[in-house]
Amino acid sequence: MAQDSDVQLAVGLDTYREMHRMLAVYEIISNILQNCQRHDQAVAARVSRLWYGVVLDWLWRDIDSVLPLLRLLSPLVDTKSGLAFAETIEARNWERFRYYGRRVRCLRYDDRDPDGRAHLASSSFASDFSVTLLALKPAGFGALLPNIQELHWTASRDVLNLQHALPFLHSSVKALDISVDNVRVDDVHIIARFLRTVSGIHGLRLETFKFKSIRATLQLYQNFATLLQNQQTIRVLDIEVGHLPDPNEPGPDLPHPVLPKELKELITSLNFDGLADYLTRARALVRQVPHLHSLELYPDGPWSWWPLGFHYLTPFLELSELKNLELFALEGIHLDPDDIGILSKSFPKMVRFAIKPWPQPRFELGIKATTLIDFAAAFPNLEALGIRIERIDEPLELPWRSTDNHSHSQPQAYPSFNSSTFQLLDVGPSFLSDDDIPDMAELLSVLCPSPLFEIKYEQLEGEREPQPDSTEAWRKVEALVKLVHGTERDTTKPYHEWCQALILDNVDIEIDEDEESMIAEGEVA
Repeated sequence: MAQDSDVQLAVGLDTYREMHRMLAVYEIISNILQNCQRHDQAVAARVSRLWYGVVLDWLWRDIDSVLPLLRLLSPLVDTKSGLAFAETIEARNWERFRYYGRRVRCLRYDDRDPDGRAHLASSSFASDFSVTLLALKPAGFGALLPNIQELHWTASRDVLNLQHALPFLHSSVKALDISVDNVRVDDVHIIARFLRTVSGIHGLRLETFKFKSIRATLQLYQNFATLLQNQQTIRVLDIEVGHLPDPNEPGPDLPHPVLPKELKELITSLNFDGLADYLTRARALVRQVPHLHSLELYPDGPWSWWPLGFHYLTPFLELSELKNLELFALEGIHLDPDDIGILSKSFPKMVRFAIKPWPQPRFELGIKATTLIDFAAAFPNLEALGIRIERIDEPLELPWRSTDNHSHSQPQAYPSFNSSTFQLLDVGPSFLSDDDIPDMAELLSVLCPSPLFEIKYEQLEGEREPQPDSTEAWRKVEALVKLVHGTERDTTKPYHEWCQALILDNVDIEIDEDEESMIAEGEVA
């Protein structure tokens, strides 16, 4: 027995040593600790020097404020013009900065954020802060953040805070997100100068660039176009720029001709003046970026004409690799079943399709409710559909009700969205009366079999003719669809008869959060 115990002890020690060796592998510990909360990471840091180093890598990998990083150099003090260093920076503090700074991969800054540690109202810097920082940096120190890959910088309180991002920009940055709000027209030249400086950074090869400015000048557009021309490596581009003081200036047209040819994702506006101008500009945009996977487009034209029909979509039919298309329209776009068939052939990889209100007040057009059947047939692998359902004026003619032999009418004979992929129907501001709830619930119970199916509805503000809020009606439809999916079917009756009876028995139920979850589980009869 003693010999058996010795063998078990030896095996146990070998197992312990093997486990110990595994927990000394950086990659294994890193994969474990990256999923831990910050408190747990701090506890793990006390286990060993290896674990301490791994924890530091994750604690400093993605930081929400630049202030903790700067306090490694010196305490910060709030002066009349903003934050500044309170003390002379010693050599050992630069070494501390290097020790932690090399771990930073993602840096975020928003000058609206309060500084809780020093009880400051904002994080806005003194105008000469970045110049001082670079002047004090020791010779040969190199980049402040040599391994940074993402930089997100928001200057809302003071446009001058934008320039303080420059010391942290380095050739290693792959994603740059810049947002500027509350800027006067007279200060737009500061933004333009920033873009010009970024264009000149040696070795910078951006892959993602997001830029937002509520003000614009021709100079800003020119510098933005120059940046795009120098950064043809960009694959994801999000442009949100305000209007020019003079709408006749050609500024908004400058970026599109220099868009990177291999761009995969694009969010942008499209200025136009009438139908012919819209079609010309849209086609030119498509020819410049033929390999797009995702397009989110905001048309911007005169209120006297906006796209209303299928011709609005025709310029984009050449984008055969498109997976996500999100278009914004003033009054919506009406699509017929034949239109949807053409879209299906043009976009064989489409997984998300949406037409949304822009601006909001006049959004009226969309599709007939039964045209959802055509969408299901054309795009069986769709994940999300966003489109307005036009007002229902008469009972829906559902095809499984209209067969000669009702007893053989089965929902399986009709198309439906993929139960493993389709989860969201965004109906926007679609009006739905209480009388139409049963028909809509029956229709969607056939088309949307996923147990994770959701309906999104949004009441628009400022409509020309405000309509009643349909939030409760659409919530009932969603709950009834889940009820149908969660209830065992009575196969002795035709599907539509069984489904109608189940829905009508429950259509008047008052739904709150608890009852909604019960309905989803099929517990309400």
